[in-house]
Amino acid sequence: MMSHEFSTKVISFSSGKGGVGKTSLVSNLGSLWAQQGKKTLLIDGDWHLGKLGIAMGVRPQWTVEKVLSGTITLKDAITPISDSLSLLASPSGILGFEELDETSRHQLFYAIEDLHNEFDLILIDHSSGLHQGVTTFAAAAHQHVVVTTSEPTSYTDAYAVMKILSQRYSIREFGLVVTMSHDHAESQRIMERFIEITTAQLNVKIKLLEIFPWEPKLSLSIIKQRPFIDLYPRDPFTRKLSLICKKLDENPAARNHGLQFFYAPALGR
Repeated sequence: MMSHEFSTKVISFSSGKGGVGKTSLVSNLGSLWAQQGKKTLLIDGDWHLGKLGIAMGVRPQWTVEKVLSGTITLKDAITPISDSLSLLASPSGILGFEELDETSRHQLFYAIEDLHNEFDLILIDHSSGLHQGVTTFAAAAHQHVVVTTSEPTSYTDAYAVMKILSQRYSIREFGLVVTMSHDHAESQRIMERFIEITTAQLNVKIKLLEIFPWEPKLSLSIIKQRPFIDLYPRDPFTRKLSLICKKLDENPAARNHGLQFFYAPALGR
């Protein structure tokens, strides 16, 4: 396949298990990139229990039914947070993404694709779980970050996410973020073993992006509906978040796998 230049990078954030801090991660990384002047869109992919709007202090007014019917455009549903940061919050209404038929899902994919000239980065905060609505949406991204803890109930679900994405959609590279660690050395040991086993069994590449300690102040940032990095800009936790931005910027995005909704224009669709 020929190489192409792409105007927007789409990064998927998945977790098999809920409650691992994925939404906090997405909101803070997006805010950091926006501070760097990169026009960034956050998309809440959980259309039943979406929390990105809560984390950013935004109440969505749009419904997926109105977008699919053409009453409003997806661009009209986006809420500006700052000059460089915007949010597509979890919509009002009764339809969840996983409940849409294939035609409707594709319609939304292409509506998001039409935003490719508007943003430098699109970050998708997926709902937890392994249903097809999640994995199909995740597979359409350029980079894939899986969020887990070092507990067996969490990293076994992370393994399941990677297995589905690799075997069903030929995704071969993943970034791994570990949260809520109470013992860095022990979490490092556990995750190195996890990566060793997973790469061997699934024939994938996994880059450990960061291990985050348990941080009680994250709860305060959610209560205040403001990103952690805004409340605590000099905190070591914020520095770790900044390092993830740098690592993802440096890591080339895979362009030749699975679905191509977000970059089909460059391929002549």
